[in-house]
Amino acid sequence: MKPGDLVIRRIDPQASELILAAAVRQRNELGHGMVLSKHYAGTPAHWCVSVWYPKVGKVYDIAESLMEVISESR
Repeated sequence: MKPGDLVIRRIDPQASELILAAAVRQRNELGHGMVLSKHYAGTPAHWCVSVWYPKVGKVYDIAESLMEVISESR
């Protein structure tokens, strides 16, 4: 995953009911987004991405592992 990629929230059917519901809600509310940057953050530290969501006009940081690439940038 790199800046410029189009991404969407990953839906993991094996996740707990609470996490699955949150993922579905985020995917519906935010739609697709574009990766602006990638950085190491959190506790424990892990790769995160800053994503701009045009549907809501906001930028959010999220763990890279929770996102899936729908179209790679050049």
